[in-house]
Amino acid sequence: MRGERVRQVVAIAAVAAAALTFARLADAIGKRELVRVASEVGVERSLIEAERRELETALDHLEQDRLLLDQRITFMSRSEHYLVIRRSPRVVKLMLGGKEMLEVRYRLRGPVDGVREFLELPKGGLEVLGKRVRTDWYRPDWLYRLESIEPPADSAARLVADAFGPGELFLGAGIAIHGPVREEVPPEALDHTWIELDAKSLGALMNVIEPGSRVFID
Repeated sequence: MRGERVRQVVAIAAVAAAALTFARLADAIGKRELVRVASEVGVERSLIEAERRELETALDHLEQDRLLLDQRITFMSRSEHYLVIRRSPRVVKLMLGGKEMLEVRYRLRGPVDGVREFLELPKGGLEVLGKRVRTDWYRPDWLYRLESIEPPADSAARLVADAFGPGELFLGAGIAIHGPVREEVPPEALDHTWIELDAKSLGALMNVIEPGSRVFID
């Protein structure tokens, strides 16, 4: 009788142990499933967030394009000359209303950082801030001292006449339009970025472009 009871107790214990093992297994499977679902939800959320950012960026670009189009329409509606400077290909266009009067290729010159900043400028409108017909340049004292030469007191001895060609237009932000720089002007003496045109094309711009003329950077 006692042996029978022992067997019953052992059987009950075995069933309980099996049930506990099954419960633990089910719990482990459930946890793994929850982890998998949570991971999938996280991935889906990241995808949705990325799509939202892409949509916002696209909307920003559309708004920028709209503003640029408005600027171009404004430029074209004026009965005065303006410039369009394209960075690819590198051409300058002289415009009157919507009509192209001149197109000429240019060279982009200047310090590496200045050139990079010009290329990274957002598209948009600028204006000519200044203009000079004579581009005389005077050698500064520090250039003479670099060469161990006493700087001359007479400014005429320092003069490099028409150092930047037959004229110069200042666009601001350290950017100018002028001709080729004469050899007498060393590169280390130049701290601006310039759009270099041949003398004939530069002369055509100087004849019609004035301070306040609009410039569109494309």
